[in-house]
Amino acid sequence: MDDERKITSDRWGPVKCLANVALLFAPIAISLGVLVALSANGDRDVDPVVTSTIQQRY
Repeated sequence: MDDERKITSDRWGPVKCLANVALLFAPIAISLGVLVALSANGDRDVDPVVTSTIQQRY
């Protein structure tokens, strides 16, 4: 009976799992943030093709 293994809870299991998920998705989130920052710095001119049918109200 002494040969049986005792099951103990792994307290660090969820933390290790979250760390692995963070290591997987952190580069994706960072690269998407960089793309958003770069696209926000562009010119914000109005596209005449898309807005050509809109009449300006006075």
